[in-house]
Amino acid sequence: MNRALGTMIGASATYGFSIGAVHSWLYATRNLLKFPLLLLCTGAVCALAYFVLARFFGTPLSFRRVQGLVLEIFRDLAVLLASLAPVTLFLALSLQEPVGEDLGEYPFFQGLNVIAIALCGCLAVARQATALRTDYRLQGRLIVPLLTGWMALSLFAGGQYAWYLRPFFGIASRIDNNPPFCMGTTPDFRGARSFYEAVYNLVDPPRSH
Repeated sequence: MNRALGTMIGASATYGFSIGAVHSWLYATRNLLKFPLLLLCTGAVCALAYFVLARFFGTPLSFRRVQGLVLEIFRDLAVLLASLAPVTLFLALSLQEPVGEDLGEYPFFQGLNVIAIALCGCLAVARQATALRTDYRLQGRLIVPLLTGWMALSLFAGGQYAWYLRPFFGIASRIDNNPPFCMGTTPDFRGARSFYEAVYNLVDPPRSH
């Protein structure tokens, strides 16, 4: 377990550094701590939430086993993301930088990484389907809704922690001499104070008066 935890921390720090480099070396070095912290906090919540959902579906998974599965999932996620770090770092250092209100290729970089995190998360959870099928002989009718629920829980928990710990990327043309380590519940430019509110604002943007 200690080896898996160490792998997760090291791999997630590697990826965090690569995405922070799109803004500055300050953001990159801060992400050496912030991105592992994001996975650790999300994993701590998911360890309990996954177990509750597993019991709801009537599976024989013990709490200890679910904890092990959570660690394996987030370790796999971190390793998958770390494998993308060289490409991510190259893009961060070579893309067209934002100038004033022109964001250049920054939105593309940010969107690409959000998609990468989501896809790697889905792959990490789906990989456990084999273990659930072979070790516990769970049937497909249980595995599919269970893993779908686990992915949804990871999104809701991880999204909110990412919101609290932001910024991970940051817009390089808007460099603050003393940027905060994390924004917490500080509202964004649309006034959202949480991940869920920000998603809602994307679907239905608030109208200015």
